Amino acid sequence: MRMKIAAGKGKRLIEFGLRRAQGPDGAMMASQYSYLGGFQGSSNVNAGFLYGIEISGTMAHSFITSFEDLEEIKVNYGCSELIGLNGLRG
Repeated sequence: MRMKIAAGKGKRLIEFGLRRAQGPDGAMMASQYSYLGGFQGSSNVNAGFLYGIEISGTMAHSFITSFEDLEEIKVNYGCSELIGLNGLRG
């Protein structure tokens, strides 16, 4: 709840700790506890499936760097909204 208060009223909080979780159940516990603490979503697809948490995510860095320039991503994949490319030049 502390992070929700710090973020401010009306802000949406999404948990992205899956890659840094420790132990076999660390990711699931982190996703579950974040949701119980006021976060609205998680990048953990399994937690979304098991606990009904809304799933949100990003694209892998390796995927983005596989393109020659930003324009190629925007034109071929229509991802400008998803990866924050609006207004950027390739």
